[in-house]
Amino acid sequence: MKENLDEFKNAYNNNFKFYDENQWYLKQYVTYLTETINFKSIKTVLSLGIGHQVVSDKIISLLNKEILYEYSIVEGSKDIIDNFLVKNKTKKIELHHSYFEYFETEKKYDAIEMGFVLEHVNDPKLIINKFKKFLKKDGILFISVPNAKSLHRLIGNKAGLLENVFQLSKYDLELGHKRYFDLKILKDLVKSCDLKIISQKGLMLKPITGDQINKLQWGNKIINALMEIGEDYPEISNCIYIEVS
Repeated sequence: MKENLDEFKNAYNNNFKFYDENQWYLKQYVTYLTETINFKSIKTVLSLGIGHQVVSDKIISLLNKEILYEYSIVEGSKDIIDNFLVKNKTKKIELHHSYFEYFETEKKYDAIEMGFVLEHVNDPKLIINKFKKFLKKDGILFISVPNAKSLHRLIGNKAGLLENVFQLSKYDLELGHKRYFDLKILKDLVKSCDLKIISQKGLMLKPITGDQINKLQWGNKIINALMEIGEDYPEISNCIYIEVS
């Protein structure tokens, strides 16, 4: 049965409790992604989903600067597409209103980005296997997922505040999350799809919850420092970033 993806759209506006926190990770994710696009002279990109538009905004800026020459997006929510089109009227972007599971194309891309997608879908292996077919030879998949074994979740579990590190919160459910990953689970998934990880990084070493960070007013300097430190610790960072080929 197909989900009504429009039910989750309110989790992608600034009234959502963890909107600011989600922005932290997305901005770092797209920073890593952009570095690789520039380094490898990637020219064509396919995105799975629009979400908060942090990633699509950056990729569109690369398109407008002619660093990229083709950008396509697959999105299952008509409401999110309509909202996106209010802001982005360019004909340079190819939009596909489709569930990921049913998308088909004859095109091949230099890169496909599925940042914060696999925690939402019913069958992550199906999605990776499906979209790897749309990669050019030596193309790259960019993947990022929330980490069950984030430092703050490990501490919460040991303190008896979190029954299970893989436990979904009500906010996870509002975002449409179906699961958490850890680095081993993600590596095993990639291996089962006959792919290999060519780069792995962490997105933020987070010792306490985002809500606690905001209440303590740690500010951007500390948040940026935690992002920088987290890069080397994907096993216990808040989110995991990988590049796959």
